[in-house]
Amino acid sequence: MKTGTLILANRYAKAFDRIAKNTDEAARNLASFEDALKNLQGISTYLVNPTINSKIKENLIKKSLPDNIARALVIVLIKEKRFDLTDEILKQLNVLLDERRGIKRAKVTSAVKLNEETKKQIQTALEKYFETKLTLGFEEDESLISGLKIKMGDFYIEDSSRSRLSELENALRE
Repeated sequence: MKTGTLILANRYAKAFDRIAKNTDEAARNLASFEDALKNLQGISTYLVNPTINSKIKENLIKKSLPDNIARALVIVLIKEKRFDLTDEILKQLNVLLDERRGIKRAKVTSAVKLNEETKKQIQTALEKYFETKLTLGFEEDESLISGLKIKMGDFYIEDSSRSRLSELENALRE
């Protein structure tokens, strides 16, 4: 997704999140938005179609969804022709809810698929190191050969064969 689109989705998510007075309300609003998107799943291509009048779409939404904050967000997205941002807004809302709960997110990249026990060990070690609860995302990148990359916010560490080979190559060039 383009950077501008991500920024825009983040702005909608932050605005929606600010409405909540506390974490419980933010969680209810997020659940309401998720439910709304599930209910609209069958007609989402219709809702992003620019040739269909937004008033017609808005009326459909008013008939399809209960009157709540999620419906209001969906209507704003339709009026602004931004309904295609819903998946990214949903991701950002989950990140914001985790922040409210004091949970940070990190991404762990490994050369091979990790088993559940290894994932738990990594999670425990990182939570101890950062002294906070973490939600970890795991992915594979065969180019690492072996080892891990860990990214959390501005923190980044790579301890992989690829990075060590690169260091060796740089040392040999000097």
